[in-house]
Parts: sequence; structure tokens; C-alpha cells
Amino acid sequence: MTEEPHTTIGRQDPIRSLEDLGAGRADAARFRAKHGRPFVVLSYAQSVDGSIAGRNRERIRLSSPESMALTHGIRALCDGILIGIGTLLSDDPRLTVTHACGPHPQPVVLDTHLRTPPAARLVQRPDARPWIIHKPGLPESRAQSLRAAGADPMPCGAGTDGWIDLPSALALLADRQVNRLMVEGGARVITSFVRQQVADLFIITISPQFVGGLPVLDAGAARGAVHLQLEEAFYQPMGRDLILWARPGWAPA
Repeated sequence: MTEEPHTTIGRQDPIRSLEDLGAGRADAARFRAKHGRPFVVLSYAQSVDGSIAGRNRERIRLSSPESMALTHGIRALCDGILIGIGTLLSDDPRLTVTHACGPHPQPVVLDTHLRTPPAARLVQRPDARPWIIHKPGLPESRAQSLRAAGADPMPCGAGTDGWIDLPSALALLADRQVNRLMVEGGARVITSFVRQQVADLFIITISPQFVGGLPVLDAGAARGAVHLQLEEAFYQPMGRDLILWARPGWAPA
């Protein structure tokens, strides 16, 4: 009997580099077909004390040039890149690949109440129309303004907490052939993906500085204690930073 080969996305093989991640494109497509959602790569930069932004949510430089190139390499290997409306409003990102070679991923914003400004740089990009996932029942005028500006609003069911239901949003992306999704934040989005156990790989840049700012886990989104033991942890020095590659060890339900 011939032994079935291990897959990069499967639990057998650790993912510890861009090369490992890039080798799993076909596996990510099978993952989507099997689970009805994209393979989720949760990646962000934090300080040693766990801050991802300043005390007042202001953007701070955490990644070294080397780890920034890694982050953009991850972007290029994913079909989509997702942020929350908080990150869009505070950072006004473009979510392109500029520090590495490769295609730009499809930008996605979780924006429950359609607060995305039509003048946002992400909306104004000439090469891509961002998908703005929002809850239904909002004034149509908001969606019309964003469509005219260059975005594609997409209604999605909300959970009992009033925020976008993540499984429904991920199913929406899977229907649009997103096999691998990079989640960059911010804190509420990261916490929600962890709390609802819909992250499959963590790639965390740890910067050797203390900030005393916005913590990576949002107390409101956590709705209680969050405990997650990471598995297959691999630590990679990069520039002045340390990169953690790991998989989640979700506790049995």
C-alpha cells in the first residue's frame, strides 16, 4: 500500500517559513472545499508587552524592515487580507504588497455599520474594489456611496452580540474562492477570531520594545477569559525582531 503524502496545510507538517506557506496553495483549496471557509492565517506585530498600537490607538512602528518584508510576503501568498473598521479608520491602510514580490490580496473589511469613508485609501485603490462586509438593514445610501467610490459592500448576518457573524463572513469569502485569508487586525478582530476558534496558523512578529498601549486581546470582544495553547511553536530571529510560527491547540469543545 502506498502511503498518502503529508500536506503542508494538514496537521502533519509544520509551517515555519514563507516557502512552507507557499507550498500549500493546493492544500488551502482542499481546506476550503472541506470546511466551507478559507484557511485563516492570523498575523500581526506586537511589542514584548503585547501592545499592537499606542495607548490612544495611534499607529506605532513595531516591525523591522526584515519582518515587514515577511509580512508582505505573507500577504502575497494569501488570496484575501482582512482588517476591522477600527484599523481602517485609525491607519487608513492600502493593504498592498510593496515590501515583497507577488500579487496584492483581495482587501476585506469587517464594518458592521458601514462606517468606511468613501475617501479611504483602500476604497480609492484603482486596482481592487475592497469587499466591505456589513450587517443587513442599513441605509442603502451608505452602500451606494461606497459603490460609487470604488468598494463592494456585502451584507452578512450578525451574531447575538450585534457584530458580524464570523462563520457567515468566512463562508461568504469561501463562496468567492478565497482559499487562504490573512487576518491582520485590529484587537477586536484578532480576539474574535481566537474566541471563535477560526484561526489555523499564527505568524506573530514580536518587537523588542515596551509600549504600554493597546493590548492584542480586546476585553470587550473576549467576553470572558481567553486561553489558547499554541502548538508546533517555532521561533525565528529576523532583524531585531522575533517571529513566532505556531498552530492553535484548540481545547476540545
